[in-house]
This record gives sequence, C-alpha cells and structure tokens, in this order.
Amino acid sequence: MKLIIDNNIVIFLGNFYLKNYDLKDYNNIEKNLLKLLNKYSVDINGYYNVFIYHDKNYGLIIDMQKEDLEYLDYFNNQVELNIEIIEDSFLYEIEDILNINKDILINFTIYKKNYHFYLETKEKINPIKLGILLENSKIIYGKKAKKIKKDSKIITK
Repeated sequence: MKLIIDNNIVIFLGNFYLKNYDLKDYNNIEKNLLKLLNKYSVDINGYYNVFIYHDKNYGLIIDMQKEDLEYLDYFNNQVELNIEIIEDSFLYEIEDILNINKDILINFTIYKKNYHFYLETKEKINPIKLGILLENSKIIYGKKAKKIKKDSKIITK
C-alpha cells in the first residue's frame, strides 16, 4: 500500500489488500475507505469525488479529489463521497528497459514514446515479478495511460 497526500489523496492498493473490497457494493467501499484513512490518521471532511481505478493484475488506485463548494459550511464536519469505479489497465513507465529482466518482459506489451518505455500486462503476473517491476517503474493510470497507448509505438505484443 502507498498513500500520497497533496492536492488530492491517492491510495495505491495491491490485490493483496483487497480481500474486504466488493467493488459492486458502494457502501462497503465507502466504509473500508474511511476505515483505511482513519487507520493512517488522514483527517478528511467535506465533499470528495472518488475515482477508483481497477486493474485486475495490480489492484486499485483510489484518487480522491476534494470539491471546493461555495456552501462548504454544510459539509464542515461531515464526509460525503461520490464514488466512481473505472475498469482500467495500468501502464508501468520504465526509463531504462535494460534494467528489467527479459523473463519479466515476456508478460507485457511494450510501448515506446519519446525516450520512455511503458509496459502493460498481458496476463496476471506473480507477486515477485510485480515487486521488481514496481521498484523500477512509475504507475500510469486513467486518461494519461489511455493517451500514451494511443500516441505510442508498440514494440512488442
């Protein structure tokens, strides 16, 4: 699990953490998300748009964007979450593809754009290979990943 707090709150949850998440039950998602934020002492209030990107090979990336409402006193001590679940395929940005073992690369479609390489999983990969990949890459998701796939050259399928 990885938690980034800046303008947005972004939570990276691998499949290992998803035993209690039923992506069809929004109440369950909201309850587990609030419990997770409370566990790590992240204090939130107000109205949030929550985009949950689901990649069956990696897990979830939860992007929470606070909505600045004019009548914000209404939500002063409350939390309201507008949750949207998006089925996605994440890309892994690699600067130097030679640092990645070719046994790992077999499981990926490789895209090249400018001087960067992007890997997209073809099938479920084992946790050890995923760990090595995560140590050597940056996860790209959402609209940015779709744009990269559209604008890049496919090197290998």
